[in-house]
Amino acid sequence: MDSNSYLLEEEGHVIIIDGSSCEQVLKTVSNREWTVDLLILTHEHFDHIWFLEELREKLGMPVVACSLCSERIQDIRANLSNVSDLLYYFKTGIVREGKSPSFTCRPADITFEDSYEMDWQGHHLRMERLPGHSPASTVIWLDGTHVFSGDYLIQEEKEITRLKGGSDEDYETIARPALERIPDGTCICPGHGPMYEKGQQNE
Repeated sequence: MDSNSYLLEEEGHVIIIDGSSCEQVLKTVSNREWTVDLLILTHEHFDHIWFLEELREKLGMPVVACSLCSERIQDIRANLSNVSDLLYYFKTGIVREGKSPSFTCRPADITFEDSYEMDWQGHHLRMERLPGHSPASTVIWLDGTHVFSGDYLIQEEKEITRLKGGSDEDYETIARPALERIPDGTCICPGHGPMYEKGQQNE
């Protein structure tokens, strides 16, 4: 159930992708005296927004997300935090002691409908909403060399569309064709597990 946060750094400026980690992010940013410009969300699920509000409070950066993600992080049913313990049990077979609290986050500061492009510190980022895993699933391209894929393209994992809001049809008709167009050799940075080069993952 652990998920990844990524820090993109250039000339002391940082973009965070997903609010999945807090202590390590804050320590890294503080120790290196970096300035955080943005936090971008790949999708609305609880394990990718665990620490979103704490990071907002302590770092003060704006949050970028598709408009549907912005809406769904404000709803415990849509962000799945109301069933996080159940999902943890099905994933691990372990029953947690106590109950994990449901939670919501404030809306994103910058929103877009289906795609958004921006230049940052000499780099180009493109965000594209690719529903399937969730209605708000968004994949982020950096320069054409790296792809931050959220809960798509996780090594040795099949794509999951069975969670509330997921859609086999959207995955097959929208997300999968776009993901298949990513060239071999691209560095895939998934929401769970290690980074790898496309074309080298185990099918």
